Amino acid sequence: MLCGSKKSMFSWFKKKKEEKTEPQAPEEYLDDMEKCLWEIKEEYDVPTEEIIDVVQSKRKNLDYMHKILAQKFKTI
Repeated sequence: MLCGSKKSMFSWFKKKKEEKTEPQAPEEYLDDMEKCLWEIKEEYDVPTEEIIDVVQSKRKNLDYMHKILAQKFKTI
């Protein structure tokens, strides 16, 4: 009978309303490639999330490459 009642054990829990804000281009770019990606986004109306994913992936891959190269030069 508890499940059918209007008061549930979670009635005290209220969801916060999420404010949807579109991510903005960063003030600083790490390189010209990132700057160009944001310009392409504006020109061709590419979803912001796609650009953010590409930029983060690029940064992650570059960090990995730098790490591997640093390890390689330490062993030489």
